[in-house]
Amino acid sequence: MRQAITDTVSLCFDEIGQGEPLVLLHGSNADRRQFAGFMSLFGDGIRVLSPDQRDSPDSPCAARPYAMMDHARDLADFLTERGIDRAHVFGASYGGAVAMSFALMFPGRVRSLILGATASERSRFHAPDLNTVRDKDPAAVKRFMLEAVITPEAIDADPGLVAEIDALLLIREPASFARRAAAIDDFNVTGRLGEIAAPTLVLCGDRDPIAHVGEARELAAAIPGARFELLAGSRHGITVQYADRTARLIGNFVLAHAERTAV
Repeated sequence: MRQAITDTVSLCFDEIGQGEPLVLLHGSNADRRQFAGFMSLFGDGIRVLSPDQRDSPDSPCAARPYAMMDHARDLADFLTERGIDRAHVFGASYGGAVAMSFALMFPGRVRSLILGATASERSRFHAPDLNTVRDKDPAAVKRFMLEAVITPEAIDADPGLVAEIDALLLIREPASFARRAAAIDDFNVTGRLGEIAAPTLVLCGDRDPIAHVGEARELAAAIPGARFELLAGSRHGITVQYADRTARLIGNFVLAHAERTAV
């Protein structure tokens, strides 16, 4: 863990590798540790950075409301602090909302944009309905939540993967959770997707119950020149259950859009 002191907040981050700068933006119920294992899957030529967002346990912020544009400014300040002018940006779920906001606010700082298991507005995130299992035992509730992230087959057959997800999921204290929820509730860039100029890759699991395939296709179609990749067998946790495949797609896209003058 390292710490970047920016103009707005102090963000903890992890970093590995050298070469093309690739920033990984975590989801709502996670922090930078969402990518603890995923970071190491990228090969030579890629410098991977995984920063916290506001209201993460190691990166607290002032107790006041904020919006996606504030997350985007935090990312811009973080890149400046790390000496990076332009970066490849991957956002998963909530992190995808941050990534799109950043690409619209700071288009000159995005070499390429990768959007995974995400949506262009809050209404297109289909959160699991906990009311359907609220009265069941804790094991049933846990399984219900796990099935949003990985497949039932994996839950039954791979206890190591289940333990990994248990370690990655983060339950924030109520005030922090409420601030992040308010930021995503106000998020809507559907009408501005045509303004995104960076080379873009959209990834979606064909079994994702939160970011639906049809809407992910529409997201890709609305971004000029964007490429769409359907991930067979994946649910919402595209960087976990089939992490190698996802990392390969992202890594290849990053290197295909590398800054040719980069050393």
